Amino acid sequence: MALLELKDIGKIYVSEGNVAVGIRGVNLSFEKGEFVAVTGKSGSGKSTLLNVISGMDSYEEGEMLICGQPTSHYLQPEWEQYRQEYISFIFQDYNIIESFTVLQNVELALLHIEDKRERRKRALELLNRVGLGDRIKQKGSKLSGGQKQRTVIARALAKDSPIILADEPTGNLDSKTSEEIIELLREVSKDKLLIVVTHNFEQVEHFATRHVRIYDGAVESDHRIATTASAQTENADANTESGESAEQSESGQISERAKKRKARIAAFKKGFSLGGTLFAAKPKLSVFICVLLIIGTVAIFAVTSVCGDSINLFEKNYMFEHIEGRVVIASNSGKVFSEDDVKTISEDYGANSYLMYDLLLDYGMSNYVYVSEAENGLPFKFSYGEHLGKNIVGREPEANNEVLLYLPISWQPYFGKKEVKIKSIQLQDITLSVCGVKYFYDNTKDAKMIFTKDGFRAVTCLYYLSQRLSPNISVSVILPDGSQFSTSTGTVIPSFDLKDGELYIKDDMLESIIKRYDNDISIHANLMVYYKNYDYGTQQSTEKLYSKIFLNDEITFEPPQEADNVFGSAAFVSVSTFYEIAEEILAKSYRQASLFYSSDKAAHAAAAKLQSAGYIAVPSDTTFEPDAYEKILSTVLNVVMLLIWLIAIVFLAFVVNLCTSRSMAAFKSDMGIMRSMGIPAAVVRIGIYARMFLSLLPAYAFLLAAALTVFLTPLLNGFFTFLHAWQYALIIVGMLLLTLRVTRKQIGKLFRENVKKSIKGGSAE
Repeated sequence: MALLELKDIGKIYVSEGNVAVGIRGVNLSFEKGEFVAVTGKSGSGKSTLLNVISGMDSYEEGEMLICGQPTSHYLQPEWEQYRQEYISFIFQDYNIIESFTVLQNVELALLHIEDKRERRKRALELLNRVGLGDRIKQKGSKLSGGQKQRTVIARALAKDSPIILADEPTGNLDSKTSEEIIELLREVSKDKLLIVVTHNFEQVEHFATRHVRIYDGAVESDHRIATTASAQTENADANTESGESAEQSESGQISERAKKRKARIAAFKKGFSLGGTLFAAKPKLSVFICVLLIIGTVAIFAVTSVCGDSINLFEKNYMFEHIEGRVVIASNSGKVFSEDDVKTISEDYGANSYLMYDLLLDYGMSNYVYVSEAENGLPFKFSYGEHLGKNIVGREPEANNEVLLYLPISWQPYFGKKEVKIKSIQLQDITLSVCGVKYFYDNTKDAKMIFTKDGFRAVTCLYYLSQRLSPNISVSVILPDGSQFSTSTGTVIPSFDLKDGELYIKDDMLESIIKRYDNDISIHANLMVYYKNYDYGTQQSTEKLYSKIFLNDEITFEPPQEADNVFGSAAFVSVSTFYEIAEEILAKSYRQASLFYSSDKAAHAAAAKLQSAGYIAVPSDTTFEPDAYEKILSTVLNVVMLLIWLIAIVFLAFVVNLCTSRSMAAFKSDMGIMRSMGIPAAVVRIGIYARMFLSLLPAYAFLLAAALTVFLTPLLNGFFTFLHAWQYALIIVGMLLLTLRVTRKQIGKLFRENVKKSIKGGSAE
């Protein structure tokens, strides 16, 4: 059985409506061990014949058989497989991959060897055989014509294909180099089919075993010069071995699925190895692509961070401040809970803890703290009993008026890095001592004021009384002559500086009277607090008054520290007095409390039990619909931000696509050469993908560096919205998918062209 057989082969070219015959009615049969010289005038169809035999060009007529198997039904994947198994091609214009080194060019044909060391060893042996052992690190673009041709021959030998096709292998060489190349080809043709197209038969007639002459696209003559018995014996042995091998293959055949899986794994390994070579082969181009992807990735990071508020479109509106496991309870009858009531409910329904007065938990976001050096205030939430662990500047709170601030890192310049710079802050009219600060980097989180448990309750009472109930003080002064002076103020401020039960009145007229009469006066001050008490039984609200009298010995004339921050008249009352008043009023009017469980799931289960027992119980993750106008405005703003983000992504995709398509043009010829060598299309595709993936790695490294720089730097942290792990994953996966999509598009264009056109249409670096 012939190794290769052509029966009435015809090739027709159609271009712009013109039809040209490449070859017609070609009938040839070839065996292993033959050195076939194909000659003919220029344009006679010699190269077309080689292109058809190699599968780089299709044929429209006849049938070509390889080992007796027809190929007329082959599609591109079958031709790729055919070239992989049977064909090594030596081109007239070398078609060496000029960006690869000599060694890389030869190793390319040895990808079927999985062991890298074995691959390297085999490549070096072949390069020594063709006399290029001292040129292995030299790039193809730096070689002479003879050196390029030797490299290509070494590459053909490395592939170890049964058929070697050489198209004018000495056409661009001097006579001495030509003789060396022909001698080398003769040496490698002893156990292979070698078909050489040449315009100078004299160069090869001493080595050729057969001479085929082509004229006007047809075989003019087919003359056998010599056929040795040994060659026929070798062919017979080869056929016998092939038959035995086929039988063994059939008997030991493994499942198709296992074969395919093994082939995919092998293709991936080879492709990734090829991708690394492609990446390193054109350093300038690779750097350009890396820089482009770095700019793109960092741009997406910046746009995503700046447009981070668009995520608010999907945020929930909670009825209460959502704390994991929190349940807000109240009585259906409107009854005011006592401390004992809440404690009993907590124990009966398995709560981990409870909070009697939970006002500040739900009003934290309305409280902005301002620092003189900062342009904007910072909204705070309130908490108690939390232990933040290490890296606290200062210490945790111990006294009722002390607070630990948990702040975004952008506020570090104001509050200090190694020591607390700002010793006190104002919560509305309440002055608090800052005992410690800890910083966090996630600026989407809210800042916190953390108190002791007693401190949280005390500040709740102070805040409730001073801000929700608006107390006022009326002052009457009886002078030594019996006359009376009266004044009043609606600004009543709690002071941690005053002793228990003390009152200080800041009033310019009163101060002048005190100085004038040297305290020889009688002062009577009445603190009044009006509050409403709703009776759910009668469904009526009654206004009640709480009153407290201060006399001379309870009034101090030494101004507390807080007085320096207040302009105009004001009254300062000791914290203990404020606390007593607030406790009494809250005990009569405050109608809710919070229970805390281990999780929201446990909170929902407990809330269901409480509701069935007649209580109002609302888990803190319960949501509500905001005001329609507010919702529309928020949605419009967030959608605009989202559109800006999408436009930026589309623009980036366009730029990456444009630049990648230009970069792929530089590899077009190289890819064509690889396909002509029979390197599997899957390996070439994976290699291109791997090259682009390697180009992405610096972008990911820069993304990490940019993120660390932005969010560890206080100034930048305050400008960019903090991104979380899922958002970085989105950027990373998004860039990967974008790059893969663009690369896939370019690969599709590449593989739609036939091999011959790809080789001719490429461009080198």
